[in-house]
Amino acid sequence: MKLTNIFLVMFLLVGIASCTKEAELFNRVQVNEVKMLSFGFYEADNPGVLLKDYVVSQISATAVSVLMPDNIDKSSLVARFTVGENDIVRVNGTVQKSGETVNNFTVPVDYILSDDDNNAKYTVTIGKGGDYIWSAIPFTINDSATTIMLKVNPVTGNPFIMFNQSRTSSADQKVAMVTYEDNVWTNLGEISDGRIGSYYDFTFNSAGIPYASYPDYTATVAQNATVKKLDGAGWAEVGAKGFTTSRISYNALAFTEDEAKLMLFGTVDVAGGALTRRELGVSTFENGSWTTNTTIPGRSSAIYGYLPVARKKNGAIYLGVFNASSPNSVSLYKYANNTWTVLADQWRDANATAMNIRDFDIEVDDEGNVYAAFADNSSTSLYKYRVIKYTEATQSVAPLGTYIAGASGNLFSFDLALSPNGVPYLFYRNSSNYPSIVSFDNDSQDWSQPHTFEAEVGDELTMDFAPNGEAYLAYLKNRKLFVYKYSAP
Repeated sequence: MKLTNIFLVMFLLVGIASCTKEAELFNRVQVNEVKMLSFGFYEADNPGVLLKDYVVSQISATAVSVLMPDNIDKSSLVARFTVGENDIVRVNGTVQKSGETVNNFTVPVDYILSDDDNNAKYTVTIGKGGDYIWSAIPFTINDSATTIMLKVNPVTGNPFIMFNQSRTSSADQKVAMVTYEDNVWTNLGEISDGRIGSYYDFTFNSAGIPYASYPDYTATVAQNATVKKLDGAGWAEVGAKGFTTSRISYNALAFTEDEAKLMLFGTVDVAGGALTRRELGVSTFENGSWTTNTTIPGRSSAIYGYLPVARKKNGAIYLGVFNASSPNSVSLYKYANNTWTVLADQWRDANATAMNIRDFDIEVDDEGNVYAAFADNSSTSLYKYRVIKYTEATQSVAPLGTYIAGASGNLFSFDLALSPNGVPYLFYRNSSNYPSIVSFDNDSQDWSQPHTFEAEVGDELTMDFAPNGEAYLAYLKNRKLFVYKYSAP
């Protein structure tokens, strides 16, 4: 072979080897390139904050947008992500652990990925996703009501509505219950044997069985309290019928955490008994019988106990009471381990000369903070809705947001509800008495713009949240029930 041909062959071999090395190097860099592969926020990593997963499964750009509803608290979220092999991830210099590290996502967050000398920046922004929407649920049961109460079964997530039937004769006016499941309304039957008082309550045990309390006009002493539970196809008495020794009016019902006790909180409606008239009495069902005429330690018998509201939370019963003694006030209590604790004793705004007695409600969050809703005239001479918050960590009470203008005179009707991720909602009658709702915005620290369901007068407003974040509400219009569901679009 000629020398020139030998040099040509050697040149070609060197060229081929060089290209092979460059190709190998290129492929190696591609395999180990710095890259974010997936990103998301998972309910399991953010308990009590998220009610579902929000995930970007395939990332094609360095700007990552995750869409969420506005009412989610974005200040302390844990992200879960996958990146290239050997990639180290940092935010503001802090190494990130997928599914563990907490960051504030109220503003865009820069994730810096690095592998030796290779770096990449991915900016994660939480955008506004499709908010939950309200949709009407036709009420298909042919009945009418004078009062209603809606609660969601914590076991099944289905709404139950207890209502006082509207009848020509009060003797025929019984209290009944219905439920909504799989898009079908089911009549659970009449609870009482006849007429009841104006106020009643119900709760659920750990198996999701409803228990109902009411002043029973068919008891031996009319208006003594009766409690019943749904037993098979009918309603069975819990203990004796009309078990209290005095007539009651306002009442609330709750189980202790271990369900060893079922407790009824009732306002005595007659003088001359074991308790003072209008005093708040406590009745306890334990070991198959009722004990009555006990009181909350330290609470004066001279304080009128109206509109009690009981909530079971964190292994305790929380009780809110509207004190209708002059001046009107609010008291909050906690019952746990057979002991009563006073959270707020006769609280009232120093600027208020009056509090409206038409309605009152409380809710409790996972941290043991208690929210109370009522109407007073502390801002102007006219009553306005307001919510206060008892903060467990500081054991103090403070207003939540600003005042909410609404109905006037004695036309207040509202319900306070707390979503599973801790967002307060107030369902109320606006200044035209139309059913409206607001939620508390964590960013502005105030109430949202109201959503009005219809330009018609509504009454007996009631709502509750399911564990999955969906909510149900109901109100009366001309004694007919109207029901809405709050869910993802």
